[in-house]
Amino acid sequence: MPRSLGWAALISTELLTSAGSAQATTWDRITSYLSSIKEAGIEALVAQDCPAGLMGAFHQGKQALLMCGNNLQDDPVQVVRAHESAHVMQDCKGDYLMPPGLMAQEMDHARRTDPAAFLELQLYDSTQHHAEAEARLVQVLPPTQVEALFVKHCSKPLSP
Repeated sequence: MPRSLGWAALISTELLTSAGSAQATTWDRITSYLSSIKEAGIEALVAQDCPAGLMGAFHQGKQALLMCGNNLQDDPVQVVRAHESAHVMQDCKGDYLMPPGLMAQEMDHARRTDPAAFLELQLYDSTQHHAEAEARLVQVLPPTQVEALFVKHCSKPLSP
């Protein structure tokens, strides 16, 4: 069972309760969540022709989130959705979601349970490590917590 992050405790109980407890296992749930993303001013797209290996992406300049439906058949959609949503939340907040000290603590814990959890960070420029590590930490949260974080950080539409 994934560990709930310490910083996620900052989410209000009201948000967690209202988000529901069902797992994001169907495209209906994904579609509903993508609607919330659109309400925040982010264009949400599902493509069926992404290059092999690409699960999703967030383009900050175009304020667009892409999920690659053709590459998600064997991958838990929740992981990709949560990962890319973290980048949307970072954009909504205009900053990282976690302070550096807490990030280091959470990464240490994640590495103890999965030593390879952050190996892919080597593929990114060092200026992107915090944002990408944070997205990897968000992707293991339960769907209700991801949705509550999204409401907390993106309840107001972004300016175009």
